[in-house]
Amino acid sequence: MKESRVRKRIFLDTSSVTEWDSHIVQCFSKPEKVPIYGLEPGSKGEWDAAGTTCFGSVIKEDGVFRMWYNGLRIPSDYCEQVDLPVICYAESDDGIHWKKPDLKITGQHRYPGNNILALPGAPCGIVKTLPGAQWKYLACTFLYNRPLEKNVQDIPENPDPVKGNYGTHLWVSNDGLRWKHLKRLFAYNDNACLITDFETARYLLYQKIMSTHGLSVRRTWIGLESKDGENWEGYEGIRKWRECFFCDDFDDIIARMNGFINSEVYCVCVYRVGEILVSIETIFDVGLPLYQKFAANANGLCHTRIGFSYDGFRWRYPPGRPLFLERGDTGESDAGWIMPSTTLVEHDGYLLFYYGGSKFDHGWCINPDFTLRKDILLSEHRGTIRIMMARIKKDRFGGLAAISKGRVDVDAGFR
Repeated sequence: MKESRVRKRIFLDTSSVTEWDSHIVQCFSKPEKVPIYGLEPGSKGEWDAAGTTCFGSVIKEDGVFRMWYNGLRIPSDYCEQVDLPVICYAESDDGIHWKKPDLKITGQHRYPGNNILALPGAPCGIVKTLPGAQWKYLACTFLYNRPLEKNVQDIPENPDPVKGNYGTHLWVSNDGLRWKHLKRLFAYNDNACLITDFETARYLLYQKIMSTHGLSVRRTWIGLESKDGENWEGYEGIRKWRECFFCDDFDDIIARMNGFINSEVYCVCVYRVGEILVSIETIFDVGLPLYQKFAANANGLCHTRIGFSYDGFRWRYPPGRPLFLERGDTGESDAGWIMPSTTLVEHDGYLLFYYGGSKFDHGWCINPDFTLRKDILLSEHRGTIRIMMARIKKDRFGGLAAISKGRVDVDAGFR
């Protein structure tokens, strides 16, 4: 390999390879699943009895892992929705053994000893702010169009989603526990991904929307950027946005090979590696029945893949769109669904990937219109989702391998 200087390269993109022979192939490492402890769903009646899922973020600072995650309680009756999130907080010294502290911030009468924040909605990214910012942390949450959890999130300072304030909101904090509302961005779909890109001194926000691709409605993602976390570029209204993550005909072929109909991008995790951004995407392979109207489909399984981008908005994929993390076997905690956190965490030469794993496929307990199935006991919702972790050696997303004798020439720029 001829280079003017030595530096690491992540060969997700092979455009820098100017010459090679038939003995060189592209290869992709697989992450290793590692058991973690302390984040299991709670007991019957608790705020996270249905599930704990890493619909959220993990930050390591001053040697301590800090996690903001989604706790889901069991519906009290069949008239409630299945998504009943509270934002919870946990800490760890090693990223494996976790503690849920008794925060005493909110909900003490309803849930004594809880680790719940008054921050409402589902956590879609908690990040450290850029140098010079007024606040230490910036958060993004999604508020569903339903009442906030009574005696937990319904404090006077929080916007009321029932009065039209549902959607994607931004918040600021100096300790990561007590939050101040910054602004509401818009109201689209129920997932987003907020990251701080320190390399380019900007915040990136990816927002899930519903959009048409081909003859079907899909979960698709648009991208925005900001220098201060408050004023955002890249979104001027419906269809005046920048589509970043979406599925195409090749994804549909993969879905049909697996017995489904088409594919959608359900959620994303984004992490910077040198000059490129790497994505880990949960692709929703959708099955029947499909809606015959503009709405999200409920039934299907998922797979995860990796992508890369140089600017954060135009994303590409290695040939064949290789899988990143495999679902577990039947009966395992991630056999049916994988929901990634918003970014990866560096620790001891590894990148840690936290995710919510579900035993069942998406839509297992709901009807096509997202109401609860009455043939499934409410008690069966308990413990069906839990936070899990996988790890991969740092800078091992993609590489080149020689089958026997092989030579590769890499363009190192001006020579």
